Amino acid sequence: MAFDTISWLGILGLGAACGIAGQTARVVVGLKKAQDAAAADPDPEAAIKSQRILISLLIGAAAGSLAGIYTLDDPNMVSQEEVLGLIAAGYAGADFIEGVMKKLKPPTT
Repeated sequence: MAFDTISWLGILGLGAACGIAGQTARVVVGLKKAQDAAAADPDPEAAIKSQRILISLLIGAAAGSLAGIYTLDDPNMVSQEEVLGLIAAGYAGADFIEGVMKKLKPPTT
């Protein structure tokens, strides 16, 4: 389907926002695990790094945007299931990106 530029930007923006939301859920789980581990064994190397969190959120945004491009048929009519799918793609992040790249990769002969 051919969309105009504004529609593509809407798809990318919605996908990125949902991807960040999904990856934020993953970050929260990771922070809780890190807090529990730090209470049991305080190790300065296990400190939470904000750069790593930022990269994680960017991966979620990229995964959500790719999912939006790949799955949304009509940017003006997005269902709740599609939004939840974009959030799930953001949560899965790098795994989702790897799967999309494998699927889009042309077959080798």
